[in-house]
Amino acid sequence: MSSSSSNEETCIVCAKATAGNSGTAYLYHEGRRFALCCPMCVEMFQRAPTRFAGGERRETLVEQLLAEMKWKTPGQW
Repeated sequence: MSSSSSNEETCIVCAKATAGNSGTAYLYHEGRRFALCCPMCVEMFQRAPTRFAGGERRETLVEQLLAEMKWKTPGQW
């Protein structure tokens, strides 16, 4: 009953190792489980789960999602 994959698990968004991290969250998409290391990564994954699950280049995907999250008018709260 060993689970070697859990020892090598990484966050689907930022690739940080999640083994032993008590703050790791797991979300499911289309029957697959994905590890997420922090609330920011959870939010990013929820914005584009199909794209992350599909293996898109994470660096490009994160940059695009962050750009969408920025204020439309700088300095306006």
